[in-house]
Amino acid sequence: MVGRPRNAVIFTEEERATLLRWTRSRTGSQARTLRARIVLACEDEPTNTAVAQRLGISRDMVGKWRARFLAERLAGLDEQPRPGRPPIADDDTVAHVLLRTLTPPPPGARQTWTTRSMAAETGLSQSTVSRIWRTYRLQPGERVTVERRRAWSLPDHAEEMVGLFLAPPVCVLAVRTRAGGGGAVRTAAVSAGGRLFGRDRETPHVLAVAGAFAALRGKRHKEDQTWTDRPALRTFLERVSSVADARAGVHLLAHGVPAEARGARRQPDTAALPLRWHRAPSPAAWTDEIRRLLGADAQLRREAAPDLSHLRDALLTWSTTWTSSAAPFTLIAAPRPAYDTPAICGRDNDSNLRDARALRRPAVPDAPGIPFPDAPPGAPITTDPAVGVLREALLAGGYRPGDRVREAPLAIRLGLSRRVVRAGLRALAEEGMLDLLPSGATAVPAVTAKDVLDLYALRASLGALLIRRVAMLGHEHLGPASAALAEIRAAARDNDHVRSGEADLRFQDALARIADLPQAAGTFERLTARLRMFVSVLDMDYSQAWDTVTDEDTAVHDALLSADGNEAARLWRVKIERCVRFMIARLPEGDVAPHLWTTLAGRPRLRPEHPRRAAH
Repeated sequence: MVGRPRNAVIFTEEERATLLRWTRSRTGSQARTLRARIVLACEDEPTNTAVAQRLGISRDMVGKWRARFLAERLAGLDEQPRPGRPPIADDDTVAHVLLRTLTPPPPGARQTWTTRSMAAETGLSQSTVSRIWRTYRLQPGERVTVERRRAWSLPDHAEEMVGLFLAPPVCVLAVRTRAGGGGAVRTAAVSAGGRLFGRDRETPHVLAVAGAFAALRGKRHKEDQTWTDRPALRTFLERVSSVADARAGVHLLAHGVPAEARGARRQPDTAALPLRWHRAPSPAAWTDEIRRLLGADAQLRREAAPDLSHLRDALLTWSTTWTSSAAPFTLIAAPRPAYDTPAICGRDNDSNLRDARALRRPAVPDAPGIPFPDAPPGAPITTDPAVGVLREALLAGGYRPGDRVREAPLAIRLGLSRRVVRAGLRALAEEGMLDLLPSGATAVPAVTAKDVLDLYALRASLGALLIRRVAMLGHEHLGPASAALAEIRAAARDNDHVRSGEADLRFQDALARIADLPQAAGTFERLTARLRMFVSVLDMDYSQAWDTVTDEDTAVHDALLSADGNEAARLWRVKIERCVRFMIARLPEGDVAPHLWTTLAGRPRLRPEHPRRAAH
């Protein structure tokens, strides 16, 4: 039986494109996909019977969605409110339940919120609280599991978060990738949340609440509604570009960005740094991707992170006073200081001047006939080989400041007895690489500004003495230093920043050994071992500074070739000063006086030909 012809369905080009996109979507609901297929088939088939036979559905269903589309167009294919009891929890109540999870639970309860304690606090039923948490993928205190990677996911070598932008329904998280990262995989020692939110197991939950609040308050936003926060988003992108490193890529995980704001993605003023967008199809997908990104951090020790506390407080303040006309929530990481930025002791310091010989980069002999020691830098000669094995294991173990070094796991991993490990750890504590606790245990140093100044003050003075001694011995003794400098350049050409850092310290240790002052050289190497531990626990990234580091080492080497001990010592002081301010800037402390290093160590001597010297 042939059905009676119905009203013809005619599409605009935009409607046709939207319906086709819905039918091909892998993330949309199956119900909406079927409705789109029904309406598209109604264009080709004049009767409901033909469409029903073609799709294998009932005629009543075809008639329902044909009529709804003709009456309301695309909006008619959305879910309509269904009859039944109205929900108990309105949007304000749901927002209160979401934000309450960011505050401590009441006294006498568990350390984290449960549905029972939240129900007692808010006056809702336990099932209502559970339903809210399931809807927005929240579970306070849960252990984060690593989600599978999707086509739109962030790269696995994402290093750290540098920005967060919330303007309901828009959520944008900016993530920086390591320069030249390629396919390098981030480990737990390099936390993706480290720069903006600290390293805390609660970071995924706080960001999940932020995304849930934005989705809740923005669910009434329509695609055709004018979005008034486009200038704020453009400003956010510009600031993110300015704080990220010049050669690093910035990836933006976004959800809810309206079509009219997509033009802000490729603005000339944000073209200085490549911005790569990753569009999450839903708020839940945005949250799940953050959990995947921070999955490695879930294994970290639970501890309070000051940066995360600031985020939690700022988010609570913004969300509790939010209105539809409120300004967006933005959080930008502090700019990472460059290694060759102006000195902390002022613009008149010699460390702001480029040495002419360093810029010329004269050829350095490869010294092929001089065997280079296989020992790593900062490895003083010891009669116990287990000490050297422990030293390298600790440096590669991904420890954090203040972590206690446990003997049993080290003994099992290295195949040594606990007695040997205990004696080796005490030896490393005597060298200064570890801290000795009152109980007799050892711990990774909790690096402070005072520790950095203490280390580099000794290293600056002792290094200057050893360098003057090397200049006295003559250039024919510089073979090991020349070989180390050649290794620095080879590593820089290969873009191997880890090897470059080791070669730089090996160059410094080679100068100490050449000086032929055994006690002073041994002390200098022990300082190198402690410096390596500082670099490891602070996760120092010198990848942007290796041109400057190579120039500094070349300048020192050239001065020693010329037997100019005073100039070599001055250049050494300039190098140390840069290292001090760069490492202090990585610390989470903001109370370090900018002139403290100059006060303690003095200012490097000016060159005789420098014009400022004649003015004094």
